[in-house]
Amino acid sequence: MRILVSSLFILSLCGSCKYQIALSPPWQKTPNNGVVAFQTAAFQAKLDSARLNKRPVFLDFYTSWCGPCKMMDRETFTDQDVANLLNKEFVSLKVNAEKGEGIALAKAYEVEVYPTLVFINKDGEMVKREGLHSAGKFIKAAKKVL
Repeated sequence: MRILVSSLFILSLCGSCKYQIALSPPWQKTPNNGVVAFQTAAFQAKLDSARLNKRPVFLDFYTSWCGPCKMMDRETFTDQDVANLLNKEFVSLKVNAEKGEGIALAKAYEVEVYPTLVFINKDGEMVKREGLHSAGKFIKAAKKVL
């Protein structure tokens, strides 16, 4: 009985650790570990940075309740090739469409479903809009913007 109780306790600890790790969004990791270095600064500041560096902007519109958004965080944005492309060629922003300036941005770019992936030029004009993608399809779509 003692072994059973100890085993259940250890399993519950392991399960809660796994759950805690899963709660940490992959996009919050550093850019050196193979994930996209999403920025969360004010949109206008990032657009100004894109102009200075002559880079297009990638906007990932998401919501906290969106399952496919979480799947892209887990699978697409942690892909090494996706991370390399976005970190090198784009200014990438993660935009919560239900909070802060994300509400106005979602309205401005006519975002109605999630995830919505928007590529804009350095002047803020939409060049391409996409939805849920695997890593391979995402790379093809992003390269068309360059």
